[in-house]
Amino acid sequence: MKSLKSRMIIYLSLIIGASLSLLGVISYVTFSSFTEQEMIKNTSFVTDQVNRSLDMYLNDIKQSLNFMAIDQKLISILQESTSDNSKFDQNVIRGQISVLLNNMFSDKTDIRGYFIYNQDNQIQYINSGSSLDFNSDFLQEVWTDFKNTKYALQTKFYGAHKPNYYGNYSSVTDGNVITIAANLKDAYDPSNPTLYGVAIFDYNINKLKPIFDTLETQLDIHSLVIDDGRQVIYQTDSSLILDQEMIDQLFQHSSGHWTTDLNGTKKLVAYSTSSVTGWKTVSIQSFSQLDNKLSLIRNTTILLLCIVIVVSIIFATAFTIRTTKPILTLVKFMKEVGKGKLDMRLKRETQYEEIVVLNRGFNEMLDKINELIADSVQRQLLQKDAEYTALQAKMNPHFLYNTLQSISSLSILGRTQDIEMVTHSLREMLQYSLYKQNEMVRIQDELKSVQNYMRIQNIRYDGRLSYNIHADDGVQANIINKFVLQPIVENAIYHGLESKDGEWLIDISIANQSTHIRIEIKDNGVGMTEKRLQEVKGQLAYKELRSGRIGLMSIIDRMILKFGPQAKMDIESELGTGTTIILILPKLLYIGGNSDGNSTPH
Repeated sequence: MKSLKSRMIIYLSLIIGASLSLLGVISYVTFSSFTEQEMIKNTSFVTDQVNRSLDMYLNDIKQSLNFMAIDQKLISILQESTSDNSKFDQNVIRGQISVLLNNMFSDKTDIRGYFIYNQDNQIQYINSGSSLDFNSDFLQEVWTDFKNTKYALQTKFYGAHKPNYYGNYSSVTDGNVITIAANLKDAYDPSNPTLYGVAIFDYNINKLKPIFDTLETQLDIHSLVIDDGRQVIYQTDSSLILDQEMIDQLFQHSSGHWTTDLNGTKKLVAYSTSSVTGWKTVSIQSFSQLDNKLSLIRNTTILLLCIVIVVSIIFATAFTIRTTKPILTLVKFMKEVGKGKLDMRLKRETQYEEIVVLNRGFNEMLDKINELIADSVQRQLLQKDAEYTALQAKMNPHFLYNTLQSISSLSILGRTQDIEMVTHSLREMLQYSLYKQNEMVRIQDELKSVQNYMRIQNIRYDGRLSYNIHADDGVQANIINKFVLQPIVENAIYHGLESKDGEWLIDISIANQSTHIRIEIKDNGVGMTEKRLQEVKGQLAYKELRSGRIGLMSIIDRMILKFGPQAKMDIESELGTGTTIILILPKLLYIGGNSDGNSTPH
C-alpha cells in the first residue's frame, strides 16, 4: 500500500505538470489564433484602404466626366457639330472642345488619353494630334453600350485593354489602360433621345504600380485587381495565379477572406469590392512570417514550461513532506479511535492553523459521537415503541368485528358471492398483516392491501363507497412503510365520510416526480374547519403538541424513522368539501424479497 506522502508527491507532480502544460497549450493556441486574426484584420484593412484610394481617384474622374456631360455649352456645340446644316467650322468646334477637355484633364499626368467621339457621324475630338480608328472593336463596343441609353449622366468602367484605337498607338511602349466612359446627352431635355457623343478617359494601368509596390515592399502583400468581367487588370506578382474556383469565390460576396495553398505555400487571400467600379481588389499574404514567429514562441514556451514544471515539482515535494507530518500523526490517532478508544483526544498545538481546526474538529466529532451513541440508543427505543404501536394499529379489532358481522349479515341474506369476495379480501389482509414481517414493502403491495380494505368497506356500507387508484409508470416498484395508506383511508371513512350523505369517494394518486414520490389520498367527506386543520398540522410539526392518539402522527413518525427528514406529510381540507392527505417520499427501489416478505431497499 502506497503512503499518503508518496501519493501526494505523485499527484501534485501530475497536476502541476498537466496544468502548466495545458496552460501553455491554451496560451499558445490563443496567441496563435489572436495573431492570425490580427493578420487577417490588418490585411483586410489594408485591402479596404487601397480599394478606397482607387475609388477616390476613379470617382474623381467619374465626377469630372459627369460635369462635362451636363455642360450645356458642350452639348450645344455637339448638337451643332452633328447637325446636317451646321454653320460652324469643325476645326473651330474641335478647338473649343479641346480647350474644355484640357481644362478638365490636363493636370492628370497618369492618363493615356481623353477624347469625345460620335461613331455614327464619324466625329472625333481628341486632346492630341492623334486620330481615332472608328473601326476599333473597343470603340464600337462602347458606342453600342451607350447608343440606347435613356438618360444622360450614364457612366461605365471598362477593364484592362490595349488602346489600339489611337493613331499613335505603339504595341511596344503602350501598356494596357482602364477606360471610363460617359454618354453625352441633353440632361436638360430628357425627352431628347439623341446621343451626341461618348466621352472617353483612358487611365494608364502602369500608374497603379507605385501604390501596390509600397504594400509589397513594406508589408509583403501581393495585390491583384480584377474587373467585373473577371479579368485580371493588374497584379504585382505574375506567378500568383488564381484558378477559376477562387475567382468565382471572389464574386460571391462584396468582401471577405480565406486561406488557401498557392504555389505550395499557405496564403491569406483578402478582397474588397469597389463601390464605384464593382471591381475586386485582392491582397495575398504568405503565412511564412507568422509561422516563423509562432515557431519561436512555441519553442520558448516549451523551454519555460519545462523549467517551471521541474521547479514546481521540487517545491511540491518539499511542501508535501512538511505538510504530511501532522497528517500522519492524525492518521495514527484515528487508528486508535477505530479500536474503540473514544475517550482519546488530540493535542491542538501545531504550527498549521488548518491542522488545529482539524484536530479540534476531531475532538468535537468524538464528543458528538458519544452523544449520538446515547441518542441512538434512545431513538432505537422510540423506534421499537413506534413499531409496536404501528403493529397494534395494523388490524383494528373493531374493524374485524364489523367485517365478521357483515359476513354474518350477508350469509343471512344469501349473498354468497359477496361473502366470497369479503372473505377473500379479509384473508389477503390477514396474510399481508401477519406473514409479511418486513416493515418496508413495495407500493404495489400496500395498494393491494388498501384495495382489499376498501372492497370490504364498500360491501359493508352497501356500495356507497367508490374509489379510484392511479399510479404513474414505474412508481409501484419503490418502497413504502407497511400499513401507511390503510390507516389514512380508515380515517377518511370514519372521520370524513360516515357523517356525509350521498355517495362516498376516495381518490388515491401516486406521482413519480423528479426527486421524490408524491402520494395524495383525497376524500369528498365533511372536511375540517380551518381551526381544526391548523391544530392537526401543528401536531404533525411539533411532537409536544400531540395528544398521543395513533393515526396520522404514528404514520409520519414511522416514515421519518425509515426515510429521514426527506419524508413529509401535509394536509389540505375544506369544510363541506373534503380532505386530502399528501405524502412525500424519497425514491428507494425494492430489491429482492423472500416468501415471508423480507426485502432490501436500495
